[in-house]
Amino acid sequence: MKVLTEQDLKDLLEGCTVLGTGGGGDPEEGWRMVKKELDEGNEFRLVGLEEVPDDGIVPMPYFVGSLAGEKVRSVYEEGEAVRSYKVLEEFMGEEFAAVISTELGGANTAAALATAARLGRPIVDGDPAGRSVPELQHTTYYIVGVKMAPFAVVTPYGDEIVVGRVKDDFQAERLVRAIASSIKTNVGVTSHPVRGKELRNAVVKDAISHALTMGRALRTARENGEDPIAALIKAGNGFLLFRGVATETEWREEGGFTVGEFELEGTGEFEGEKYRVWYKNENLISWRNGEIDVIIPDLISVLTPDGHPVTNPHVSKGNEYVVVGFPAPELWRTPKGLEIFGPRYLGLDMEYVPIEERLR
Repeated sequence: MKVLTEQDLKDLLEGCTVLGTGGGGDPEEGWRMVKKELDEGNEFRLVGLEEVPDDGIVPMPYFVGSLAGEKVRSVYEEGEAVRSYKVLEEFMGEEFAAVISTELGGANTAAALATAARLGRPIVDGDPAGRSVPELQHTTYYIVGVKMAPFAVVTPYGDEIVVGRVKDDFQAERLVRAIASSIKTNVGVTSHPVRGKELRNAVVKDAISHALTMGRALRTARENGEDPIAALIKAGNGFLLFRGVATETEWREEGGFTVGEFELEGTGEFEGEKYRVWYKNENLISWRNGEIDVIIPDLISVLTPDGHPVTNPHVSKGNEYVVVGFPAPELWRTPKGLEIFGPRYLGLDMEYVPIEERLR
Protein backbone atom coordinates (compact mmCIF):
# COMPACT_ATOMS: atom_id res chain seq x y z
CA MET A 1 0.00 0.00 0.00
CA LYS A 2 1.26 3.46 -0.86
CA VAL A 3 -0.09 6.86 0.20
CA LEU A 4 -0.10 9.24 -2.78
CA THR A 5 1.28 12.74 -2.14
CA GLU A 6 -0.13 15.93 -3.67
CA GLN A 7 2.70 15.90 -6.23
CA ASP A 8 1.99 12.23 -7.03
CA LEU A 9 -1.63 13.11 -7.67
CA LYS A 10 -0.75 16.03 -9.97
CA ASP A 11 1.66 13.83 -11.93
CA LEU A 12 -0.87 11.01 -12.03
CA LEU A 13 -3.63 13.17 -13.49
CA GLU A 14 -1.27 14.60 -16.11
CA GLY A 15 -0.25 11.07 -17.11
CA CYS A 16 -3.92 10.07 -17.20
CA THR A 17 -4.65 13.02 -19.48
CA VAL A 18 -2.00 11.79 -21.93
CA LEU A 19 -3.47 8.28 -21.79
CA GLY A 20 -6.93 9.82 -22.14
CA THR A 21 -6.04 10.36 -25.84
CA GLY A 22 -8.06 13.58 -25.98
CA GLY A 23 -10.95 12.26 -23.85
CA GLY A 24 -11.35 11.05 -20.27
CA GLY A 25 -12.80 14.34 -19.07
CA ASP A 26 -11.48 17.78 -18.20
CA PRO A 27 -8.27 17.45 -16.13
CA GLU A 28 -8.90 20.83 -14.46
CA GLU A 29 -12.25 19.54 -13.23
CA GLY A 30 -10.47 16.36 -12.16
CA TRP A 31 -7.91 18.29 -10.13
CA ARG A 32 -10.69 20.28 -8.41
CA MET A 33 -12.26 16.98 -7.26
CA VAL A 34 -8.93 15.69 -5.93
CA LYS A 35 -7.90 19.02 -4.33
CA LYS A 36 -11.20 19.21 -2.48
CA GLU A 37 -10.47 15.88 -0.79
CA LEU A 38 -6.85 16.90 -0.05
CA ASP A 39 -8.05 20.13 1.57
CA GLU A 40 -10.43 18.14 3.76
CA GLY A 41 -7.52 15.98 4.95
CA ASN A 42 -8.59 12.81 3.18
CA GLU A 43 -5.91 10.26 2.28
CA PHE A 44 -5.31 8.70 -1.13
CA ARG A 45 -4.18 5.08 -0.68
CA LEU A 46 -3.03 2.99 -3.66
CA VAL A 47 -3.06 -0.81 -3.32
CA GLY A 48 -1.90 -3.55 -5.66
CA LEU A 49 -4.33 -6.06 -7.15
CA GLU A 50 -2.84 -8.78 -4.96
CA GLU A 51 -3.76 -6.78 -1.82
CA VAL A 52 -7.51 -6.90 -2.56
CA PRO A 53 -9.27 -9.64 -0.53
CA ASP A 54 -10.61 -12.50 -2.68
CA ASP A 55 -14.18 -11.82 -1.55
CA GLY A 56 -13.94 -8.01 -1.43
CA ILE A 57 -16.12 -6.12 -3.94
CA VAL A 58 -14.43 -3.45 -6.08
CA PRO A 59 -16.75 -1.39 -8.35
CA MET A 60 -15.82 1.58 -10.51
CA PRO A 61 -17.36 5.08 -10.15
CA TYR A 62 -17.18 7.47 -13.12
CA PHE A 63 -18.96 10.05 -15.23
CA VAL A 64 -20.72 9.52 -18.56
CA GLY A 65 -21.52 12.28 -21.06
CA SER A 66 -20.09 14.65 -23.58
CA LEU A 67 -16.92 16.63 -22.90
CA ALA A 68 -18.93 19.72 -23.74
CA GLY A 69 -21.96 18.87 -21.59
CA GLU A 70 -23.70 21.65 -19.67
CA LYS A 71 -22.30 22.52 -16.24
CA VAL A 72 -25.04 21.94 -13.68
CA ARG A 73 -24.93 22.72 -9.95
CA SER A 74 -25.34 19.34 -8.29
CA VAL A 75 -27.74 18.71 -5.44
CA TYR A 76 -25.03 16.42 -3.99
CA GLU A 77 -22.19 18.10 -2.06
CA GLU A 78 -20.16 14.88 -2.51
CA GLY A 79 -20.82 14.70 -6.28
CA GLU A 80 -22.70 12.19 -8.42
CA ALA A 81 -19.87 9.64 -8.72
CA VAL A 82 -19.54 9.26 -4.95
CA ARG A 83 -23.31 9.14 -4.56
CA SER A 84 -23.64 6.43 -7.25
CA TYR A 85 -21.04 4.31 -5.40
CA LYS A 86 -23.07 4.62 -2.18
CA VAL A 87 -26.37 3.91 -3.96
CA LEU A 88 -24.95 0.68 -5.42
CA GLU A 89 -23.46 -0.28 -2.05
CA GLU A 90 -26.85 0.22 -0.40
CA PHE A 91 -28.54 -1.83 -3.14
CA MET A 92 -26.14 -4.76 -2.72
CA GLY A 93 -26.23 -4.56 1.09
CA GLU A 94 -22.49 -5.09 1.47
CA GLU A 95 -19.66 -2.64 2.17
CA PHE A 96 -17.33 -2.43 -0.79
CA ALA A 97 -13.61 -3.08 -0.28
CA ALA A 98 -12.03 -0.58 -2.67
CA VAL A 99 -12.42 1.52 -5.81
CA ILE A 100 -11.04 1.04 -9.31
CA SER A 101 -10.99 3.63 -12.09
CA THR A 102 -13.08 3.02 -15.20
CA GLU A 103 -10.45 4.41 -17.56
CA LEU A 104 -7.30 6.51 -17.50
CA GLY A 105 -8.43 10.09 -18.04
CA GLY A 106 -8.00 13.50 -16.43
CA ALA A 107 -11.47 13.56 -14.87
CA ASN A 108 -12.65 9.96 -14.77
CA THR A 109 -9.59 8.67 -12.90
CA ALA A 110 -9.94 11.70 -10.62
CA ALA A 111 -13.56 10.70 -9.95
CA ALA A 112 -12.38 7.29 -8.76
CA LEU A 113 -9.56 8.82 -6.68
CA ALA A 114 -11.89 11.35 -5.06
CA THR A 115 -14.53 8.71 -4.35
CA ALA A 116 -11.94 6.46 -2.70
CA ALA A 117 -10.51 9.28 -0.59
CA ARG A 118 -13.93 10.61 0.43
CA LEU A 119 -15.14 7.18 1.55
CA GLY A 120 -11.86 6.06 3.15
CA ARG A 121 -11.31 3.23 0.68
CA PRO A 122 -8.12 2.44 -1.26
CA ILE A 123 -7.88 2.74 -5.04
CA VAL A 124 -6.60 -0.32 -6.86
CA ASP A 125 -3.51 -0.13 -9.11
CA GLY A 126 -5.31 -1.44 -12.19
CA ASP A 127 -7.82 -0.32 -14.77
CA PRO A 128 -10.28 -2.02 -17.16
CA ALA A 129 -9.13 0.03 -20.17
CA GLY A 130 -5.50 1.14 -19.76
CA ARG A 131 -6.48 4.29 -21.65
CA SER A 132 -9.70 6.27 -22.23
CA VAL A 133 -12.48 4.74 -24.33
CA PRO A 134 -15.70 6.20 -25.74
CA GLU A 135 -18.35 3.61 -24.76
CA LEU A 136 -19.22 1.54 -21.70
CA GLN A 137 -18.71 -1.83 -23.41
CA HIS A 138 -15.12 -0.87 -24.21
CA THR A 139 -13.58 -2.55 -21.17
CA THR A 140 -11.39 -5.52 -20.48
CA TYR A 141 -14.29 -6.70 -18.31
CA TYR A 142 -16.31 -7.25 -21.49
CA ILE A 143 -13.39 -9.06 -23.10
CA VAL A 144 -13.10 -11.55 -20.21
CA GLY A 145 -16.86 -11.83 -19.57
CA VAL A 146 -17.40 -9.80 -16.36
CA LYS A 147 -20.94 -8.38 -16.20
CA MET A 148 -21.67 -4.67 -15.78
CA ALA A 149 -24.86 -5.02 -13.67
CA PRO A 150 -25.97 -4.22 -11.18
CA PHE A 151 -25.08 -0.59 -11.70
CA ALA A 152 -26.25 2.78 -10.37
CA VAL A 153 -26.82 6.04 -12.26
CA VAL A 154 -27.15 9.40 -10.47
CA THR A 155 -27.92 12.76 -12.10
CA PRO A 156 -26.96 16.16 -10.65
CA TYR A 157 -30.68 16.89 -10.29
CA GLY A 158 -31.10 14.17 -7.64
CA ASP A 159 -32.34 11.26 -9.76
CA GLU A 160 -31.05 7.88 -8.52
CA ILE A 161 -31.51 4.78 -10.70
CA VAL A 162 -30.33 1.20 -10.08
CA VAL A 163 -30.30 -1.28 -12.95
CA GLY A 164 -30.30 -4.76 -11.45
CA ARG A 165 -29.99 -6.58 -14.74
CA VAL A 166 -29.25 -5.61 -18.32
CA LYS A 167 -29.18 -7.53 -21.60
CA ASP A 168 -25.50 -6.77 -22.24
CA ASP A 169 -22.94 -3.95 -22.08
CA PHE A 170 -24.10 -2.53 -25.42
CA GLN A 171 -27.62 -2.16 -24.03
CA ALA A 172 -26.17 -0.58 -20.87
CA GLU A 173 -24.28 1.95 -22.99
CA ARG A 174 -27.48 2.90 -24.81
CA LEU A 175 -29.43 3.29 -21.56
CA VAL A 176 -26.86 5.40 -19.72
CA ARG A 177 -25.97 7.51 -22.77
CA ALA A 178 -29.69 8.21 -23.33
CA ILE A 179 -30.03 9.52 -19.78
CA ALA A 180 -26.97 11.79 -20.12
CA SER A 181 -28.03 12.98 -23.56
CA SER A 182 -31.62 13.71 -22.50
CA ILE A 183 -30.62 15.95 -19.60
CA LYS A 184 -27.68 17.49 -21.54
CA THR A 185 -25.15 17.00 -18.77
CA ASN A 186 -22.94 14.30 -17.30
CA VAL A 187 -24.21 11.65 -14.93
CA GLY A 188 -22.41 9.68 -12.20
CA VAL A 189 -22.29 5.91 -12.66
CA THR A 190 -20.92 3.05 -10.55
CA SER A 191 -20.80 -0.34 -12.25
CA HIS A 192 -19.03 -3.72 -12.43
CA PRO A 193 -19.08 -4.72 -8.73
CA VAL A 194 -16.35 -7.35 -9.07
CA ARG A 195 -14.89 -9.54 -6.30
CA GLY A 196 -11.13 -9.46 -5.79
CA LYS A 197 -10.49 -13.03 -6.95
CA GLU A 198 -12.10 -12.30 -10.32
CA LEU A 199 -10.71 -8.77 -10.58
CA ARG A 200 -7.04 -9.78 -10.67
CA ASN A 201 -7.25 -11.34 -14.14
CA ALA A 202 -9.81 -8.93 -15.61
CA VAL A 203 -8.00 -5.57 -15.71
CA VAL A 204 -4.77 -3.93 -16.88
CA LYS A 205 -2.35 -4.43 -13.99
CA ASP A 206 -0.36 -1.44 -12.59
CA ALA A 207 -2.25 1.02 -14.81
CA ILE A 208 -2.24 3.78 -12.17
CA SER A 209 1.51 3.42 -11.61
CA HIS A 210 2.03 3.57 -15.38
CA ALA A 211 0.10 6.84 -15.65
CA LEU A 212 2.04 8.25 -12.68
CA THR A 213 5.35 7.36 -14.35
CA MET A 214 4.35 9.15 -17.55
CA GLY A 215 3.15 12.29 -15.77
CA ARG A 216 6.28 12.39 -13.63
CA ALA A 217 8.45 12.08 -16.76
CA LEU A 218 6.75 15.13 -18.30
CA ARG A 219 7.11 17.26 -15.16
CA THR A 220 10.72 16.40 -14.35
CA ALA A 221 11.79 16.98 -17.97
CA ARG A 222 10.14 20.42 -17.96
CA GLU A 223 11.73 21.29 -14.59
CA ASN A 224 15.18 20.19 -15.78
CA GLY A 225 14.99 22.03 -19.09
CA GLU A 226 14.93 18.74 -21.02
CA ASP A 227 12.64 17.70 -23.90
CA PRO A 228 9.34 16.61 -22.26
CA ILE A 229 8.10 14.92 -25.43
CA ALA A 230 11.21 12.74 -25.63
CA ALA A 231 10.91 11.93 -21.92
CA LEU A 232 7.25 10.95 -22.33
CA ILE A 233 7.95 8.74 -25.32
CA LYS A 234 10.72 6.97 -23.41
CA ALA A 235 8.54 6.50 -20.30
CA GLY A 236 5.60 5.12 -22.28
CA ASN A 237 7.47 3.12 -24.91
CA GLY A 238 5.85 5.38 -27.48
CA PHE A 239 6.45 7.01 -30.85
CA LEU A 240 6.65 10.55 -32.22
CA LEU A 241 3.94 10.65 -34.90
CA PHE A 242 3.92 14.27 -36.06
CA ARG A 243 4.62 17.89 -35.22
CA GLY A 244 2.75 20.74 -36.89
CA VAL A 245 0.42 23.74 -36.80
CA ALA A 246 -3.37 23.24 -36.72
CA THR A 247 -4.94 24.47 -39.96
CA GLU A 248 -8.42 22.90 -39.72
CA THR A 249 -10.57 22.01 -36.71
CA GLU A 250 -14.24 21.11 -36.42
CA TRP A 251 -16.39 19.31 -33.89
CA ARG A 252 -20.01 18.78 -32.88
CA GLU A 253 -22.18 17.14 -30.26
CA GLU A 254 -23.67 13.87 -31.50
CA GLY A 255 -25.73 11.51 -29.35
CA GLY A 256 -23.93 12.39 -26.13
CA PHE A 257 -20.44 12.29 -27.69
CA THR A 258 -18.03 14.99 -28.81
CA VAL A 259 -17.20 14.13 -32.43
CA GLY A 260 -14.65 16.03 -34.51
CA GLU A 261 -11.36 16.17 -36.37
CA PHE A 262 -8.39 18.45 -36.90
CA GLU A 263 -5.55 18.72 -39.39
CA LEU A 264 -1.96 19.80 -38.85
CA GLU A 265 0.54 21.18 -41.36
CA GLY A 266 4.00 19.85 -40.63
CA THR A 267 6.87 21.82 -39.12
CA GLY A 268 10.54 20.92 -38.68
CA GLU A 269 11.25 17.37 -39.85
CA PHE A 270 7.58 17.11 -40.96
CA GLU A 271 7.68 20.22 -43.18
CA GLY A 272 5.52 19.78 -46.29
CA GLU A 273 3.42 16.97 -44.76
CA LYS A 274 -0.13 16.85 -43.38
CA TYR A 275 -1.63 14.94 -40.47
CA ARG A 276 -5.32 14.43 -39.62
CA VAL A 277 -6.88 13.05 -36.44
CA TRP A 278 -10.56 12.02 -36.01
CA TYR A 279 -12.12 11.63 -32.58
CA LYS A 280 -15.26 10.46 -30.84
CA ASN A 281 -14.47 11.82 -27.38
CA GLU A 282 -11.07 10.07 -27.75
CA ASN A 283 -8.66 10.21 -30.72
CA LEU A 284 -9.43 6.99 -32.61
CA ILE A 285 -7.67 7.17 -35.99
CA SER A 286 -5.04 9.31 -37.71
CA TRP A 287 -3.81 9.78 -41.28
CA ARG A 288 -0.39 10.98 -42.42
CA ASN A 289 -0.51 12.46 -45.92
CA GLY A 290 -3.84 10.69 -46.54
CA GLU A 291 -2.69 7.22 -45.44
CA ILE A 292 -3.84 5.62 -42.17
CA ASP A 293 -1.05 6.05 -39.64
CA VAL A 294 -2.41 4.82 -36.27
CA ILE A 295 -5.76 3.25 -35.38
CA ILE A 296 -7.48 1.94 -32.24
CA PRO A 297 -6.91 0.25 -29.94
CA ASP A 298 -3.44 1.91 -30.06
CA LEU A 299 -3.26 5.33 -28.47
CA ILE A 300 -3.02 8.73 -30.21
CA SER A 301 -2.25 11.66 -27.90
CA VAL A 302 -1.76 15.37 -28.58
CA LEU A 303 0.44 17.71 -26.57
CA THR A 304 1.71 21.26 -26.78
CA PRO A 305 5.40 21.51 -27.78
CA ASP A 306 6.28 22.28 -24.13
CA GLY A 307 4.73 19.00 -23.02
CA HIS A 308 1.20 19.68 -21.79
CA PRO A 309 -1.49 17.18 -22.95
CA VAL A 310 -4.46 18.58 -24.88
CA THR A 311 -8.04 17.33 -24.55
CA ASN A 312 -10.75 17.49 -27.21
CA PRO A 313 -12.12 19.74 -28.59
CA HIS A 314 -9.35 22.19 -27.58
CA VAL A 315 -6.97 21.97 -30.56
CA SER A 316 -7.00 25.55 -31.92
CA LYS A 317 -6.17 26.84 -35.38
CA GLY A 318 -2.76 28.51 -35.65
CA ASN A 319 -1.23 26.73 -32.64
CA GLU A 320 1.53 24.13 -32.87
CA TYR A 321 1.03 20.62 -31.48
CA VAL A 322 2.90 17.35 -31.18
CA VAL A 323 1.18 14.00 -31.83
CA VAL A 324 2.53 10.89 -30.10
CA GLY A 325 1.38 7.26 -30.12
CA PHE A 326 1.58 4.33 -27.70
CA PRO A 327 0.87 0.59 -27.98
CA ALA A 328 -2.47 -0.61 -26.59
CA PRO A 329 -2.56 -3.02 -23.62
CA GLU A 330 -2.40 -6.66 -24.75
CA LEU A 331 -6.02 -7.50 -23.86
CA TRP A 332 -7.18 -5.01 -26.50
CA ARG A 333 -5.14 -6.84 -29.13
CA THR A 334 -6.94 -10.15 -28.59
CA PRO A 335 -9.62 -11.15 -31.16
CA LYS A 336 -12.45 -10.20 -28.78
CA GLY A 337 -10.75 -6.90 -27.90
CA LEU A 338 -10.36 -6.00 -31.56
CA GLU A 339 -13.94 -7.12 -32.26
CA ILE A 340 -15.31 -4.27 -30.13
CA PHE A 341 -12.50 -1.69 -30.25
CA GLY A 342 -10.55 -2.20 -33.46
CA PRO A 343 -10.85 -0.95 -37.07
CA ARG A 344 -14.31 -2.49 -37.50
CA TYR A 345 -15.67 -0.29 -34.69
CA LEU A 346 -14.94 2.57 -37.11
CA GLY A 347 -16.64 0.75 -40.00
CA LEU A 348 -13.34 -0.12 -41.69
CA ASP A 349 -12.97 -3.56 -43.29
CA MET A 350 -9.27 -3.93 -42.62
CA GLU A 351 -6.95 -5.89 -40.36
CA TYR A 352 -5.43 -4.22 -37.33
CA VAL A 353 -1.69 -3.60 -37.60
CA PRO A 354 -0.01 -2.75 -34.25
CA ILE A 355 1.59 0.69 -34.08
CA GLU A 356 5.09 -0.73 -33.62
CA GLU A 357 4.74 -2.73 -36.86
CA ARG A 358 3.01 0.06 -38.78
CA LEU A 359 5.80 2.53 -37.95
CA ARG A 360 8.68 0.10 -38.38
